[in-house]
Amino acid sequence: MSRLHTLPLLLALSLLPAVPALAQSAAPAPATRPMPTAPLPAWEQLSDAQRESLLAPLRDRWNSADAGQRQRMLSHGQRWQSMSPEERDKARRGLRRFEHMSPEQREQARALFGQMRDLPPAQRDALRERWSQMTPEQRKDWVRENPPPAKPR
Repeated sequence: MSRLHTLPLLLALSLLPAVPALAQSAAPAPATRPMPTAPLPAWEQLSDAQRESLLAPLRDRWNSADAGQRQRMLSHGQRWQSMSPEERDKARRGLRRFEHMSPEQREQARALFGQMRDLPPAQRDALRERWSQMTPEQRKDWVRENPPPAKPR
C-alpha cells in the first residue's frame, strides 16, 4: 500500500483509544436527522474535501501531541497495518465490548490485561480460570492488589 493511502488510515486508527470518551460525551442525535439511504463510499471514493473533513480532527490531535503521544499513535497505526483482517475484526469486537462496560468493569479489564499480557499461555489460562471462579468482591480485591497500568496520555 502506498504511503499516501497508509498515512490517513494510520492516523485515523490512532484515534481509536479516544472513541469511548467521544461516544460518552456526544450529544444524542436529533430525531429528525435523516438516515442515509445509500451506503457511504469506500475511502478511495471519497472526494478530497470529504477526506480532509475526516482528517482535520486527527491533524489537530497530531499537532497538539507531544513526541511520546505521536510515537504511540504511529505505533498503533503500524500495528493495525500488520494485522490480518481476522485480527482487525477481533480488535473491533473487543473495542465494542469495552465501550459497553461500566467504569468498574473497564478498570478490571485493564488490570487483567495488564497482568496477562506478559504471562506465558499456561499461566494466562490459569489466571483466566482463577478469575472466573472469583466473586465480585474477590475481583475488587484482586484489582486493588494488581492495579491496571497507568493510562498513556
